[in-house]
Amino acid sequence: MDYRRHIIALREFGKVGPKGFQLLLLHFGSPDRVFSASVEEISSLPRVSREKAETILAAEDKLSEVDQMLKYLEANEIQVATLLDENYPELLKQIDDPPPLLYFKGEFPNGEPAYTVAIVGTVKATQPGIARAVALGKGIVSRGGIVVSGLASGIDAAGHLGALANNGKTYAVLGSGFDNIYPPDHISLAQNISQHGAMISEYPPKVPVNVGQLMARNRIVVGLSQAVILVEESPDSEGSADAANRALNLGRPLYVSSNSPSATQWHKKGALLISGEDDLDLILKYL
Repeated sequence: MDYRRHIIALREFGKVGPKGFQLLLLHFGSPDRVFSASVEEISSLPRVSREKAETILAAEDKLSEVDQMLKYLEANEIQVATLLDENYPELLKQIDDPPPLLYFKGEFPNGEPAYTVAIVGTVKATQPGIARAVALGKGIVSRGGIVVSGLASGIDAAGHLGALANNGKTYAVLGSGFDNIYPPDHISLAQNISQHGAMISEYPPKVPVNVGQLMARNRIVVGLSQAVILVEESPDSEGSADAANRALNLGRPLYVSSNSPSATQWHKKGALLISGEDDLDLILKYL
């Protein structure tokens, strides 16, 4: 699958982002044809400078490094799905900027299950908030679903743990590569998730975490989910608020715990209020 090598080269060495990749694919038809183009042709595309075009074309010289990366991935049981692969999640293709490629460990979210639900919320969760997230995680998997979240402290981790406690599946979307699990004290949780679901990242294994990447992963969490539940928010919960807004903008159902201080605010924006696990049957009925 040479196209996979070319996509990795474009993404990791050509520094082509999600929207840039779509632009190139739309114009050239396939990743390999990009490398047959001239600097002039590539730089004639919208928002592509001559310098950027040169960087893109220079990525072809990195294919040997791509091959080394693929060997590393195989040795560490890390798989890759590109936007052109059949196992790339259909739900994720519906967002404006789907990742050109995804790295994953475990069972990739393709085809099954009947539904996926994201559990999001503050890292500064209260004990009642954590208890609600655990109960929701348990309830989702007991009804045959999969919990999607971001492996963060607080509500994210509680949702994952609830799913695992009921021997269910859960997907953790990272804002870093697999060699730099964040937060570090969730390494064992991440390993457990990869054995009962999947760890997913748009970044190669050795990429460290940063704030921008943590925010960017929200689009994947929401994109993989048929519904999003905002369990608890704190005044500085930028990440969970971003995920909730993405759900509304994408047209995915957003549910907010009625116990959250921001519940009324989200309800005015279009979210539905829930009291807890007992509302799951109604939520899942419409997915």
